[in-house]
Amino acid sequence: MGKLERRNSMTLDEVSVYWRELRGTRAPATGRNRLLNSIITIDLAFEGSLSSLSKHLSQDKWERIRSDLFDVLVTSFSGYFTLHKPDTDEVLELRSDWPEEGTIEFAPKQTNRTSDILRADISRLHPSIVLSLRWVWAEGRNEITPDDFESFREASVKDESEEAAVTREFLDRLCEICVEEAKKSKRIAHRTWWRLSSEVSTCPDKQKRNQIKKQLTRLENVWGVPTS
Repeated sequence: MGKLERRNSMTLDEVSVYWRELRGTRAPATGRNRLLNSIITIDLAFEGSLSSLSKHLSQDKWERIRSDLFDVLVTSFSGYFTLHKPDTDEVLELRSDWPEEGTIEFAPKQTNRTSDILRADISRLHPSIVLSLRWVWAEGRNEITPDDFESFREASVKDESEEAAVTREFLDRLCEICVEEAKKSKRIAHRTWWRLSSEVSTCPDKQKRNQIKKQLTRLENVWGVPTS
């Protein structure tokens, strides 16, 4: 994962609130950077260097949020996608058989950060999105626009079934849990930030001091800079 620019970053607790704002509508999102950085922040939170600070987070629940955000990203902004075989970087050729397993990589148009090119497991995409992508793929296209996913948004908005109501209730509860988890982990991360900040100011070894600075940057990218 490339370094995230601080001016565009979102903390993990902000991500959970943003996801709650997005829910309830399938209209195309308008804040591309906010959406991209939400996904990047979740990825950073579970990277090896920060995993010890994420022990209070339910990874399966945050993966669900990431999947929802990725669905919104792909269906809201024009861009290009590629399909990759499982656990490899090998790209499948257009019009080849649609894979049951593997990953999709999406690169939004008009972006200049390599960190904005994101991947997701194909199995985690919403079925309606997969169906639309398969049509595009069969046509020999790998460029997509929001117009390709009208059926996905219409089906989500119009679904008033009992199953959909249960799903909405589940997601409401999931959101509450994740907001509380993020707040708790943020307090722990900020205590760690203060400790490392104190160490870096007194550390005589340049190499170690640079390592501590990198740790501070990683913490800031996920949890923000403590104010007090």
